[in-house]
Amino acid sequence: MNVEANPDAMKALQAEIYRDKVLRARAMTPAERLEEALELSNDIYAWMLDGAKAQCGLSSDEEGWDEVQRRLQRLRRVHESKLYKPVTA
Repeated sequence: MNVEANPDAMKALQAEIYRDKVLRARAMTPAERLEEALELSNDIYAWMLDGAKAQCGLSSDEEGWDEVQRRLQRLRRVHESKLYKPVTA
């Protein structure tokens, strides 16, 4: 199936992937869902570290974590000051 040339095929593939994720989550125990969430959180933090190091040209993890923390604090300040409102569909 060539999803690049067929937008309907792309939508069908997206729907199938979403359905599979929902069914997999429903089949998990609460403990398994928690473990999956924690694993995903760990992955996200690793991606943030890698991204900060790459964007700032940093070589050490310590410097990278300092940059990640700076970015998260900036996001927190924006959120707390109500300057950011998420876009809803």
